[in-house]
Amino acid sequence: MQVVKERIKTVRDKEGRRETCEEQLRRMVKNIAMSINSPEEGDNASKWMEDTYDIRYLVSSDKSFMGAEILVAGGGPTIWVDTFREQVTGWWGSDRVEWYYQDNLGLNDYLEELYAC
Repeated sequence: MQVVKERIKTVRDKEGRRETCEEQLRRMVKNIAMSINSPEEGDNASKWMEDTYDIRYLVSSDKSFMGAEILVAGGGPTIWVDTFREQVTGWWGSDRVEWYYQDNLGLNDYLEELYAC
């Protein structure tokens, strides 16, 4: 997943104005959600998970899998993918951005299988 490893690039608009931190965060969160919505040819959940940092599982009281949270960026912006809510959430300073996705990658199924191991 190239989105996670992408350096935070300063992008300029038509007037030459730099992106704010919130705009950069919004772009990063959207790109991550789109990589799940519309995976590239040959991408699968296992390959997508290679560049992630951590997984937190959401389980019910009977220990059955409900979803997971995947840490995909940290240190500057912090970005989590929540498979239970099908939402990518990012924080950077006081900015917070949420973007919903449709799991066309099979990420939740992959994590449920991983949890069962």
